[in-house]
Amino acid sequence: MTTTPPLSSHRRECLLKLGALAALSGSAGGIAHAVQPSDAKEASGGKLNPWKRGATPALLAQTMDDRKVTLKDYLGKPLILNFWASYCGPCRLEMPAFNLLMDLYSDKGLRVLGVNHGEMPARVQQFLKAVPFNGDVLLDRSQTQMKAWNAYALPTSFLIDAKGQVRWWHVGEIDWTEWDAQDKLQRLVDA
Repeated sequence: MTTTPPLSSHRRECLLKLGALAALSGSAGGIAHAVQPSDAKEASGGKLNPWKRGATPALLAQTMDDRKVTLKDYLGKPLILNFWASYCGPCRLEMPAFNLLMDLYSDKGLRVLGVNHGEMPARVQQFLKAVPFNGDVLLDRSQTQMKAWNAYALPTSFLIDAKGQVRWWHVGEIDWTEWDAQDKLQRLVDA
C-alpha cells in the first residue's frame, strides 16, 4: 500500500483556491469557442489526452514587447501552452487557475505560455488589466501558430515537458482541480 505524502500548507492553500475557482466558474469543460475538426474532437471532453501526433510543432511567436520567442527559449521548464482570446469566456475563466498553478508548482519551474489568437496588442493589454495573468503572453496575430498546433478551438492547452515534447493536450476549458489534471501536471513537473 502506498501513502500520499502530506500537502504543505502552501500547496493546500493553492489547491483550495483552484477548487473555489472551479466552483465559481460552474462546470469546467465549457464549450470550446469554435467548430472542431475531427482530430480536435478527440482531445475534447473532460480529460487531458495523450499527444499522438508525433513531434512537437515549432512555435514562433512575439511577446508583448515585440521579442520573438520559440519553444527552445523555454527548454528545461515544464510548460502549459494555452491558446486563448479575450472574447472567449472559457479562456477568461482559466486565467486565474493558471496563476495558481504557476504558484503551486513554482518549485518545479512550471510556466504557462498564453498564446493570444489574432488580437491587437492594445486589446490584449486591456484584457490583462481586467484579468491578470502571470504567465508569458505571446501574440499570434497571423494565426499561423494556432493552425500549426491544430488548435482549432479556444481554449486549447498543451502540456509540454522540460525536454520540449508535448505529452498531453485538451480542447476546451479544463478543471485543473480534477484528479486527472493534477495527476498529469505532477507527472509533467516530475519528469
